[in-house]
Amino acid sequence: MKSYLQEFTVHAYKGIHNLTLESLNAINILTGDNNSGKTSVLELLSTIGNPQDTDAWIRCARIDGLRIRDRLYFNGFYNMFPIDDERKEIAYSLIDGDGKSDEVMLVAELEETQVSEKEMYRLNGLSRMRSVKQEDEVVDTVCMHLYTYLNQNKAHEDVIYDFQNILPRNLNKRKPYVKTVYVSPVDHAKSSLNLNGILSDPELYGKMLSILQTFDANIISINALKNESNPFQTEYMVLTRNHAKALPLTAYGDGMKKAMLLLSAVVRAKDGILLLDEFETAIHTSAMDSVFSWLLKSVIKLNVQVFLTSHSKEAIEKVLQCDDELKPYINLYTLYNFEEKNYVRRLSCEEAIDAKDNLGLELR
Repeated sequence: MKSYLQEFTVHAYKGIHNLTLESLNAINILTGDNNSGKTSVLELLSTIGNPQDTDAWIRCARIDGLRIRDRLYFNGFYNMFPIDDERKEIAYSLIDGDGKSDEVMLVAELEETQVSEKEMYRLNGLSRMRSVKQEDEVVDTVCMHLYTYLNQNKAHEDVIYDFQNILPRNLNKRKPYVKTVYVSPVDHAKSSLNLNGILSDPELYGKMLSILQTFDANIISINALKNESNPFQTEYMVLTRNHAKALPLTAYGDGMKKAMLLLSAVVRAKDGILLLDEFETAIHTSAMDSVFSWLLKSVIKLNVQVFLTSHSKEAIEKVLQCDDELKPYINLYTLYNFEEKNYVRRLSCEEAIDAKDNLGLELR
């Protein structure tokens, strides 16, 4: 099992300064109080594949879930930077699995400027209707220049205006350094699934069926059905003993949809990094053992390094005690804020279990 990251340090991002996750393992659990920085760490980790592409930072801006008309990329990007720092800079460094060090820095500089109405419409993907006006009006605006540095060398620059609610598509995508897959606490309620990698693998498919049967013992099979009107869309149909016809997966509850999302995410993250924010959300305690066991064994099999965040004491304990064979692959990181400084405590799986059982240590 290859670990793509040995160490990850957040030098400056939102409210985090100089936080280091050392001796990273295949399975890394991040826990801690609210606002301790767990989700922020996952957000930054999601950029490591292509930090020189502006698109990679959109998740950090936390606006991708908003309606287009409500998105203002300028505000989202500005709020990523530490609010009290005069210099607007995000910085992190990492040591990869081969021991190679890399530093990433994103710097923002603001400028008051003017653009024509025609240019403003173009930047928002609109075309202005013809006007009787002979001259194009000029609009006062503020723009944010973004500069990305890799190992202190400028790798990319971009500009975002304070009126933009779309960003131009990047047609020159670079091959990622490492693949990252991010799953938010609510993706199961809105994301489309891709189960092709599971359905085509008999072993993975059999495990998936056994997990689905913890939600509904009558499930016999699940199959992909192409949408004739939209060849790019696939609907997954679930056949059960108590129904004559298969039902769409969307007809089932959030718990089963979340389990399926986790399974598909593991397969998509093969040979890469999987980031699961509040991974236990929507999964009932009765299904946790089977779902977590499949999830963790699969990340080892598929060569995936996973980072999990959780507030749930029960979920954390179930992961730690999931399987004796998995224990050497698990680390627990607890994030703290104290007197406006960031701290982290690292425990191996065995150390965490011993501290809980013999010292009464609260793990979450």
